[in-house]
Order: sequence, then structure tokens, then C-alpha cells
Amino acid sequence: MKISKIIVSSAAVLAAVGILAGTLSACKKDEQPQSDSAYLEKVNAYSFWSNTADTAIPEYHTYHHVHDFLDECEIKNGKAYAPNGKIRKVLFIGFDGMRADALPYVLTDANNKDLPAYNSITNISAIQRLQQTGGVYLAYCGGETGTDTEQTTSTSASWTSHFTGVWGAQHGIKTNDDAKNMQYKTFMLEYAEKGLHTALAFDWDQYLDVNVKEEVKCVLENQLPMQFCDIDRAKSDKLKKTRAETLELYNFVTPKAPSDSAPYDTGMRDYILDRMAQGDDIICGIFHNIDSAGHSYGFGVSTQYKAAVLNCDLYAASVLNAVAEREKNQNEEWLMIFANDHGGLGTGHGAQTLEERTTWIATNIPLDEKYYSSGYDGFHCKG
Repeated sequence: MKISKIIVSSAAVLAAVGILAGTLSACKKDEQPQSDSAYLEKVNAYSFWSNTADTAIPEYHTYHHVHDFLDECEIKNGKAYAPNGKIRKVLFIGFDGMRADALPYVLTDANNKDLPAYNSITNISAIQRLQQTGGVYLAYCGGETGTDTEQTTSTSASWTSHFTGVWGAQHGIKTNDDAKNMQYKTFMLEYAEKGLHTALAFDWDQYLDVNVKEEVKCVLENQLPMQFCDIDRAKSDKLKKTRAETLELYNFVTPKAPSDSAPYDTGMRDYILDRMAQGDDIICGIFHNIDSAGHSYGFGVSTQYKAAVLNCDLYAASVLNAVAEREKNQNEEWLMIFANDHGGLGTGHGAQTLEERTTWIATNIPLDEKYYSSGYDGFHCKG
């Protein structure tokens, strides 16, 4: 469910109260919509960025970052072997609806002494751990405003751009009701076709039943080593009220044994940890409660929203601990990417305001500067 699940741990709520008491060639200049440029200026002033607003990265370059990491490997016997002999793996965690100006809740901004240090109650920040060896980058969603690449600043269009390397004009999803074509595959499917074990999990049935349904069909029909999982779905003996086309497809994305906390982001954490223990090579899971809190209480402003940000960062820290253990004991090296899909304004998103378009990407391996845009003004880039 996309809107209603707002459950946060008491520890994180207390922490929140205590702390806070496609391609660049598609760019072309067009008339700038009405929006407050002060938002981008405020965000750009944070000290923790590895780039600047005028080089903000189109979010579809997540896909190319994954390819840079894996394509120099030799894939054999279902494993990706790097030139140094280590087994390479990828972790992608989505922070659905986490605005760029929520990052100071979990990162220290040296340019603003009025803000507390990251997670000053728990002294833990998963995002900061990625920053220490890689970077945190200003990015954007929504395509290039006023061009044929423009797409809604929505969940479906944005995650699919992260996963396919192009805007919705190419992959087929510009709104939450569209279905992705098979011309542009997710990197999870691409590497499953090469023999790696991959997984994509979300607790929003729309994404699996509508947006990437053709990939679900492809994996099912060809018995590829890829898992799709709607973590809060229960198996059924008849087709329930859903947009799934068949009972087989409905049950195919249903977990065999859901976590007791499956409707919540703790369930996503548990799912990611389980897939890691099962030996998957690429694991993608999306934390959803930040977006749900934004829709119910306000993006970026409510106590519930801030608490959800802190919770997800803590859950991600648990996953990073597991990665560290595997890197130490299993001859593995991991590319880790955290990102959001869109921002929000009031209790919604989907339009082309800076609050909705401005996003971020964090990774433990620096992004190549070739993925930076040029002359980005919040709505378009020059080249």
C-alpha cells in the first residue's frame, strides 16, 4: 500500500524529537516554470555534496554506475569476478520520497551551525558511511522540463529511470499508470539474463503489477534467476482486487514467508538481509515510509516525516553492517547505492517544482564526473 503505512519505532521517534524538537543530449532550454529558486540555492549550500547544483546528475545515471562496476567483471558460474579476484555484488536501497533537504537530518552540514550533527542522538548514519569512501550527489528527476523527456516526478517514472538508464520517453513510464517496455530493461533483469541472481522488492503492488509487469512475465516464463517481491502481499487461491493480470502473476511476486513486520520498512530491511544471506548478487529494495509520511503529514516538515527519515537510515545501517561482514569473510566487494526517487511539496508530488525535482544519490564508490550535467538550472541542462 502506498499511502497508509506510517509505523515508526519508539526509539527513532524519540531520536527525531530530540534531534529536531536517455541522455544529457535530450537537454534543451525552455521557459522556466514558476518556482522558488531559493530552494535549490539552500540545498546547494550544504557542505556535504560532491558536486554542485549546476552539475546535478540525472538520476538515470545510477544504471550506468552499476554497469561501470560490473561490466569489467568476468561472469562465470553465476558470479561476477572482478580483475582482483573478488566477487562483486550490488546493493541498491531506495529512500522513497526523501527530499534533498532532509539529508541534514543524517549528515553534518558544516555550513549551517544551527543544524545538529548527523543523527546526534544515535551517532549513526548509514548515508554518511557511504560518503566516507564515495560521495553524496545532487541529482534530479522529472526529465528536462518543457521537452519531450519531461515526466512526472512520480514513484514509477523515477525508480524506472534509476533502473534503466533513460528517461520515461524511452522506457515508457511517464506516470504511475504506465507500463515499461522491454526495449530498456532494468539492470536487475539484464544481469539475471547473464546468470547473476538478482532481486527487486517493493511494498507497492502497482509497481510490480503494472509498471514492470512485462519483466515479471519475462522472468516467470524464462525461469531467470531474478526475484520480484511485494513484501506485504499474501498468497491467494483466487485473484484478489488488484491490477495483476493473472493469479499466477499475483502469487509470483508474493513472499513464501513474509516477515512479521512485512508491511513496514523493517520488513524491507529483513527481506534485504535474507536475500543477502541467500547469496544474491544484485539486491534492490525500496523503503517506503518516508513517502507515506509525506503524503499523510507533509513532505520535509512534519515530525512523522523526519522520524521516518531517521528510521530508514538506521535500517540501512543494519544492512551495511551485514555487507561489512560479508566483505570481510566472503571474498566479496560491494557497490552500494542509496537514492531517492523524487521530492515532495505539501502532501504531494508529481509536478515540476524544485522541491519535487531535486533529488540525491549516495554511493560508496565515487560517480564518474562524465555523468555530471552542465549548466543545470533546476529544470534543464545546457549540454
